[in-house]
Amino acid sequence: MRCYKCGATLTASDRCPQCKADVSVYKRAAKASNAYYNLGLAKAKVRDLTGAAESLKTSVMIHKNNIEARNLLGLVYCEMGEVVEALSQWVISKNLQPDNNPAGSYIAQIQSNQGRFDAVTTTIKKYNQALNYAKEGNLDMATIQLKKIVGQNPHLIKAHQLLALIYIKDGEYARARKLLMSVLKIDRNNTLAQLYLKEIEEAQQLKKKQGARSNEFLPQKREKRETKVIESQPLSGNDVILPRSSYKEPGNGAITIVNILVGVVIGAALIWFLVMPSRYKGITEDYNKSLQDYSEQLSSGNVEINSLTKQLEDIKSEKEALEEQLSGLSGEGGSNKLLTAVISAANSYIANDTATAAKELMDIDVSSLPTDDAKKLYNTIAEAAMKPAANEFYTQGTTAYNKADYTTAATAFVNAYKCDSTKAEAAYYAAKSYVALNQTEDAKKYYQYIVDGFRSSSYYSEANAYVTSHS
Repeated sequence: MRCYKCGATLTASDRCPQCKADVSVYKRAAKASNAYYNLGLAKAKVRDLTGAAESLKTSVMIHKNNIEARNLLGLVYCEMGEVVEALSQWVISKNLQPDNNPAGSYIAQIQSNQGRFDAVTTTIKKYNQALNYAKEGNLDMATIQLKKIVGQNPHLIKAHQLLALIYIKDGEYARARKLLMSVLKIDRNNTLAQLYLKEIEEAQQLKKKQGARSNEFLPQKREKRETKVIESQPLSGNDVILPRSSYKEPGNGAITIVNILVGVVIGAALIWFLVMPSRYKGITEDYNKSLQDYSEQLSSGNVEINSLTKQLEDIKSEKEALEEQLSGLSGEGGSNKLLTAVISAANSYIANDTATAAKELMDIDVSSLPTDDAKKLYNTIAEAAMKPAANEFYTQGTTAYNKADYTTAATAFVNAYKCDSTKAEAAYYAAKSYVALNQTEDAKKYYQYIVDGFRSSSYYSEANAYVTSHS
């Protein structure tokens, strides 16, 4: 164990042998963190992923430099289908310990298959959209979206749980049970899945009880009385009178052939009226099911296309209105420049270039725009482009930071924070990049953002220490 202040190797004493700092509390915290790590490791081995995640989060909260706990937490998140959360933990781990850290290989493995990573992150965005559909009561659209997510990312536990909850609401208990059993295969002691299964059992038992109560009021079938059989004496041979037989042997084989033909006709009729209808019914049901699935997919696609088309039409109309206003202004300064920037952002967004659109808007003060139409267009583009662009800039910054290209990383992280001021990690790594570039004032500026706006984050202590030491 090393001293938190100077990095020297600690002894059994409660004082650091080099800087003489009191490390008694630090040692107890490290021991508690290791205890929670061991508990999380034991739970992860038996696939209790939810319990493991809680124990490991407690471990890194107590001691943020517990690299083993942070790496294992990333692996648990990855197994639960939350790749972005896993990548965040590994990036933090790599920054805390750049050398001899397996987190680097984990990150490289994720980045080596960019197509798969993009597909997984897309499913997470689709899950958020499906969750919004469910909150708005649009369960059909939520179900269609969640079916796609479960197919593309089978380990995303949250998607399984939400789809199962919708099935439970609709009374489709068999489908819900199948999804929840899939969750328990991934996360053996998932509390929410077990709770949903219990609700299904209780609902089915209640349904059976209600069915039994309704049958009590139906008329019962009368049992047939057994007829008494009067025992009689056995007949003797003299009492038996045999009637004369009317059967005659056929004179030739014509009747036999007729009987065979009649039997063939009867067999064909049975096949036609009994077997063929059931076969056609099965084919028809498969066809109807396939048709319903295609209809659902087509409906989902049409809704998304209509929504995007309407959004683009609104932006185009607003852009045209602003262009008319812009043509009546003279000069290249003041309001004219702002309107030009907003229109340029609109053109970029229409061309599906969200990053460029966000760059155009990030330095504009919306309150200084001269017209309500300009403000409305700004808000429309900002709402659609800023957060996706922030994520894109953050990813660029992370890639550059891992390659020690701190100039590019600083620019990307600053752009990410300008696009989304709630992204504490962007401000943090912007500050870290400026520290690496020895640009003290810029580093202090972004650490100050964390001190002022993110007191509850894990970055606060480091940011506050830096700002205090450089004030």
